[in-house]
Amino acid sequence: MDPGTDSGDFPPEAAGKIVLMEGAETNRLIRTQAANAEAAGAIGVILFIALRPPHFYGGTWEPPVWAGIPVLGACWNQGAWLKGVLARGSVRLSVQTRVYPGLESVNVIGVKPAKSGGPDADAVLVAAHLDSVIGAPGANDDASGVALALELARVFRDYNTDKELRLVLFGSEERGLLGSRYYVDQLSDAQLDRIAGVFNADMVATSNPVATHLYAMTHDGLANLVTDAAAAAGSRLGNSSLLPGRFGRSDHVSFHEVGIPAALFIWMRVDSWDPLEFSLERVYHTPQDTLDENISAERMQSALEIVGAAVLDLVRKEVPALETSQVRADP
Repeated sequence: MDPGTDSGDFPPEAAGKIVLMEGAETNRLIRTQAANAEAAGAIGVILFIALRPPHFYGGTWEPPVWAGIPVLGACWNQGAWLKGVLARGSVRLSVQTRVYPGLESVNVIGVKPAKSGGPDADAVLVAAHLDSVIGAPGANDDASGVALALELARVFRDYNTDKELRLVLFGSEERGLLGSRYYVDQLSDAQLDRIAGVFNADMVATSNPVATHLYAMTHDGLANLVTDAAAAAGSRLGNSSLLPGRFGRSDHVSFHEVGIPAALFIWMRVDSWDPLEFSLERVYHTPQDTLDENISAERMQSALEIVGAAVLDLVRKEVPALETSQVRADP
């Protein structure tokens, strides 16, 4: 079936069946597909990525869907094979999934102490997430963010900084921001007050042209210390690719929820803010998210320069406008 936007697009025989559909271009439409299939009485959905060879892979992917029926992601060769089988008549399909209980996740934390101020000095965080989803190597999502954080740690290693610089690589972001929420929850109020701002790098190097700009996204769409520093850095560098925006679904949300200035740095395209319509690369959460197919050195460099310059500006000098007790709301 073509991607449908209305449950009435489904034929009556969809009731009680597993529906095979080409995955839509955006996460919002993917969720609409699943909801409409469920409303039409389908008992399951298989979404396949319409990438032709040489993107000929057999791995599955995890659709960004929370529905009342199972929704599985297939790649091009799996979808093409199923379409060919269905063209000859109905088929009985058996799908097996695995559950891995008792898994553990970790956060990796590195700290460069402040030049002065001791353990009570303000801290600036550079963050990314370590995990990917099943079936996706995660080169852009989010090995690119991890690489950005590690490179900034290398560059700033020998700098004298007036604030503490903290590198935090979170686990289990894809499972619901578990790593960053745990990290925030185990900090005391005094420790939270020390965090001046959080730069969260997630998907900062895609080579796919559908992602047109680098964004500095906040959860509420409002500017804060982090976005102001990034905008100023972009202006100094003559880099006009950075745009502001409103977006959740990454680890900056965990800090925003306790009133800490935080922003997500991500390459994407936004078509409309009300309602929010956006596009990520077509290979998002698929086996094609690899170094060879989905990483742009130029876009990585652009993100490194803007985030790096902004971080350096905050850690090497006092910011007169910064009063964390006023910026951070009581949790």
